[in-house]
Amino acid sequence: LLPLDIISRYFEVLHPILRLPRMLKIQAFWEFFDYFDHALANPYAVRVTRSLTYMIYLVHLNACAYYFVSVTEGIGTNSWVFNGEGNAYIRCFYFATKTATSIGKNPRPENEMEYVFMTACWLMGVFVFALLIGQIRDIIATATKTQTEYRKYLDEAMEHLRLLNISKELTERVKMWFTYTWEQQHTLNELTILDNLPYKMKTDVAINVHINTLNKVQLFKHCDDALLRDLVLKLRPVVYLPGDYICRKGEVGKEMYIVKNGQVQVVAGQNGEEVLATLTEGTVFGEISLLSLDGGNRRTADVRSNGFSNLFVLSKDDLNEALEFYPNAQEILKNKAKQLMRQNEARERKMNREDSDNNLEPASKFPRRMLPDSVRILTKYSKCRYPKNSSRSRVRTSVYCTKPFSEETEYQKLMSRSFSVDLGDLQIYQNCLDASETNLAAEIPCQVTVHRDNE
Repeated sequence: LLPLDIISRYFEVLHPILRLPRMLKIQAFWEFFDYFDHALANPYAVRVTRSLTYMIYLVHLNACAYYFVSVTEGIGTNSWVFNGEGNAYIRCFYFATKTATSIGKNPRPENEMEYVFMTACWLMGVFVFALLIGQIRDIIATATKTQTEYRKYLDEAMEHLRLLNISKELTERVKMWFTYTWEQQHTLNELTILDNLPYKMKTDVAINVHINTLNKVQLFKHCDDALLRDLVLKLRPVVYLPGDYICRKGEVGKEMYIVKNGQVQVVAGQNGEEVLATLTEGTVFGEISLLSLDGGNRRTADVRSNGFSNLFVLSKDDLNEALEFYPNAQEILKNKAKQLMRQNEARERKMNREDSDNNLEPASKFPRRMLPDSVRILTKYSKCRYPKNSSRSRVRTSVYCTKPFSEETEYQKLMSRSFSVDLGDLQIYQNCLDASETNLAAEIPCQVTVHRDNE
């Protein structure tokens, strides 16, 4: 526009014509709608509004031209021009809208200028409304593209399941997965949305979304930031329905899971009736299975989705691909994985020991007439020797002793920890002895049972 202003200074005759673009505000229209198209989160509404505004603007120009022709010929000189009654802008705008849309009966032109004006108005109306309808159709098609694809995939899946004679229950679960995934993400595969972005920009987007979650993984703490940047691009989103089993006990683990939304439960029992733990948003499980360690690739429990759950999955192949360029990080991760395995094994041994202790059920009644025979049997096996050197073995000894309530023996003093249960007039003691040689026959009749667990 600036060169036109300069030219208008030297050609005053052309000044009104050269100032026409500024008067029409075309550049302001373009800048205004381009700004809102980029600024607003929903650009489709802006684009529809822009198309309607262009149409109204062209009708406005047509109304102004009609008033100019009416003034030139004379207000009210014939039936075609504006008769001067009512609001001039509203009457002229109505005439221009009726002419552009070819709706209703228009007055017949009476001279050449009026014929030319009417012809131009009709051509402009055909062009404007064809352009408007085409733009609105494209805008609606773009806005509903993903929904159309969703309906297409859902219909194809339902038809395929019908041909395979799949049960109604499984068909409903498949339909539920399609519906939930669409409602949450508005796409069935969110990984393809950012495929056209450069690698660096795609990495920045993934880090902004996943880096906080990945930092919560104990296995990846204190790792190189460059390794984490490579791993965030390899996280895959997955959706689980209520009751879906994410992994089962005994399976070979090849993935690590991060809970994004929802809850998952660690369950035990034949039908998963016992809930051992509930994992919420940000929790990580299965990380030990990512590294090839002996004994660490088997799932130790069943994990089930409690409601709808959104998880991120990192596979072992993707991790190994990233670790090829970070040998130091690979060694660190293996050491951390071994440490986590030792902690898990210690925790399991403790739980098993507590379970075995709790499973000891005392006899509620002990017949007195069987007491002499029982004492003679116990006395027969009262002497037991324990190996002095047991560096490769852990010896666990369960000792069962019989004694009257009132009697104190030296055997009780040897007990570092014990528990007792009533058997009528008797007590049963259980303890773990650590001695090189013990002869209990001189103290009290007893039976010694030795269990050897190799490490």
